[in-house]
Amino acid sequence: MAEQSKIRTFSRLLKFLRPHWRSVSVGISALVCVTMLELIPPLAWRKIVDDLLVPDSITPASERLQALSLIAVGLLVLHIAIAGFSRTRAFVMHILGEKFILDLRRMIYSHLQKLSLTFFETRQTGEVMSRVTNDSEVVEEFVTHAADTLIADALKVAAIVVILFRLSAPLAMVTMIPVPILGLIVFKYSRKVRKNYRLSRERLGDMNARLQDNLSGIRVIKSFAREEHEYQRFSREAEDYYRMRVEIIRMWTSFFPVTQLVVMLGMVAMWWFGGRLVILHPEKIGLGTVVAFVGYIGMFYQPVANIARINDTIQRALAAADRIFEVLDTEPDLTDALGAVEMPPVKGSVTLEDVHFRYATGEEVLSGINVHCEPGQIVALVGRSGAGKTSIVNLIPRFYDPSQGRILIDGVDIRTVKQQSLRAQIGIVLQDTFLFNGTIRENIAYGRLDATEEEIVTAARAANADSFIRELPQGYDTEVGERGIKLSGGQKQRTAIARAVLADPRILILDEATSSVDSESEYLIHRAMDHLMRGRTTFVIAHRLSTVRHADLIVTLESGRIVEVGDHKSLLEREGIYSQMYDAQYRLDGELM
Repeated sequence: MAEQSKIRTFSRLLKFLRPHWRSVSVGISALVCVTMLELIPPLAWRKIVDDLLVPDSITPASERLQALSLIAVGLLVLHIAIAGFSRTRAFVMHILGEKFILDLRRMIYSHLQKLSLTFFETRQTGEVMSRVTNDSEVVEEFVTHAADTLIADALKVAAIVVILFRLSAPLAMVTMIPVPILGLIVFKYSRKVRKNYRLSRERLGDMNARLQDNLSGIRVIKSFAREEHEYQRFSREAEDYYRMRVEIIRMWTSFFPVTQLVVMLGMVAMWWFGGRLVILHPEKIGLGTVVAFVGYIGMFYQPVANIARINDTIQRALAAADRIFEVLDTEPDLTDALGAVEMPPVKGSVTLEDVHFRYATGEEVLSGINVHCEPGQIVALVGRSGAGKTSIVNLIPRFYDPSQGRILIDGVDIRTVKQQSLRAQIGIVLQDTFLFNGTIRENIAYGRLDATEEEIVTAARAANADSFIRELPQGYDTEVGERGIKLSGGQKQRTAIARAVLADPRILILDEATSSVDSESEYLIHRAMDHLMRGRTTFVIAHRLSTVRHADLIVTLESGRIVEVGDHKSLLEREGIYSQMYDAQYRLDGELM
């Protein structure tokens, strides 16, 4: 099974080279030319030794000198040609390698964009990044150093075997003795090393994941003075990778010297046997033939030794390719249905019909949810933590599919339309505000990439963000840093709201949109929200119930079920869960004041 898996992975790698067959052909042709030209010098050496350097030759010295000069010039031209073809091969194949890794990274990234949120929720970001960067670089070595070399080396070995047997069959037989020994060594080595290479790639991914996690959470680490704790955790990941690399080094530092020893034993055997033939039977074999054998043996064992080196490259590439193909073979949990159409311009009617939802683990988080809101209405989802509020708003843009029931927008089942066309008409402001590492202008314009400067500023004003932006040193060109670290919580939130305003969605989702701002910022945002929500269907999640008193519909959730529905006044009069939660917060606010 392991060998079949290896063959399948190798075949898939070769398929990636098909679009680049012209470059591959040029690279292989250049290498074949180098290979064929390199076979000529030993024959020239044989000619020089046997016909030109022998002291008892009847050919005049002047003619031998002239022939020697011609051969020397020919060898010079030959090596210039070899250098030219070698340069062509190296240039073409290395450029191809870079193009290959570019295409591979694009393919991985494109596929990652198509995968559902559950894929990223079950994997660490650093580990996924390792597959896009580190693993793809290892696969690139296969293209640059292995793909065409395998073909050229096989051709070289075949040609040299023919030449050696034509020069001297007995001496050629002696030369072949180490070959099966080398083959056995390579076979055993390759079976062991690929598993270790695979494990080392996984250890590297774990280490990168730990590093990415720690750098993202550096404030928390420093806040709790956990530098030493995190150092120890990272150190353990690094040591695991180190130990795996040491095991691989132990294997190949044992493997390569052994192969070199076997090659040298073959060289010694050739000199011993060839020398005896020259001494005992000079009429059958000349010294020049032995010299030619020396040249050919170097070239013969070079591809055989290359098999070990290339095999090492291939094993690392196959281990990395397996990890890449795992990503490429992962199917998204959510796909557009066959015949899915573009979502028509949304008016804003949203209906949840008997919606149930389970996580992949089987845990049910929503049960029998029925909600209907008309265009332009504000729907507040309230309840204790874990009641299912965020799960509902994640179903509306179809980040997940309900396990039962359906969601309709303007009477259209959202599973029948293309996901991108649906989400393009829904604006979302999350509790955990995320800004990209760039300028404020770029982050706001993310809501609509073709927005004009005037539209960006208008959106910022609507979110009450324009005033603080203009007070910054570079205004709208101010860099916000990774995840917006250079801005305060309120500034980040207002920037994110401006981004949603610019998108001009018909449906708006505010998930704790004012949870991380101060009272002044909250006041400014709520003023902007009153204007923003007008004419839009808005779903609001808020723990602070005072912020949703003016909602048209308040849906109270408990353990994944709807327990109360109504407006603020009617729910207070009912004296149910909502009334209890509101009274508790009112008393708490009074105590804090």
